[in-house]
Amino acid sequence: MSAYTAQPLIDGFPGKSSSHGGFGWSSLWLLMSASRRVLIDTGPPQYIPLIHDRLQQLGLTTSSITDVLVTHLHWDHVQNFTMYAGARVWVGDRELEWGRRQPAGTAFVPDLHIQDLVRRGDAVGRIRGEDEVLPGIGAIHSPGHTPGHLAFQVATSAGVLIFAGDAVKNIHELTKGAADSTMDQDLSHRTIVRLRGILRETDGILVPGHDVGLRFDGPRIERVKPQTAHIGYFADGECGARDRSIA
Repeated sequence: MSAYTAQPLIDGFPGKSSSHGGFGWSSLWLLMSASRRVLIDTGPPQYIPLIHDRLQQLGLTTSSITDVLVTHLHWDHVQNFTMYAGARVWVGDRELEWGRRQPAGTAFVPDLHIQDLVRRGDAVGRIRGEDEVLPGIGAIHSPGHTPGHLAFQVATSAGVLIFAGDAVKNIHELTKGAADSTMDQDLSHRTIVRLRGILRETDGILVPGHDVGLRFDGPRIERVKPQTAHIGYFADGECGARDRSIA
């Protein structure tokens, strides 16, 4: 089996709002092999035009996607799975069982989308344990942020990639070993320590849920490229939207 090539469709961004809820700017990556086109997570609804645009640039469409791997069932990571009618969706069995028990209106949990996953039955791949999910892609149990959260370790042509989802949301969490938003702080700490160890052992790159890729540079953790985003807004008395780069 040849290794995957991998590239971000949209880089995550570690933004946080105290007035309008979370930004939901999550990482969205595409893995490609001779026979598969695999998405890691699906992004929030506002990504839909961007997804179509990025896929078109690669000569692909949503129908080109063969598999969608979901790290966890928060809205900004799972809510666009319905775009990929021909793809098999893969989700942690423990995570799906947890999600289906949450009442409507539970923070960050898109109950209608989870009901759809449950209704699909065996058409949804349920990941149990830490076995190989697809050739060259292994699951890593990474609880804390949610009870059944999964990370994924992938053999690519450029080395090992670890897709941490929100088990590690950004460089600050990987460095400090503490999660900003989690259902279980102690479990999150242990998961971060474990993922940090895998990162060092594999000399790979870790992709957080809301940041660009991270790697070890000696004892330090660094971003593989600058972290930036662009925001447009309308100021008082102006007809056009200002655009600001933030880092």
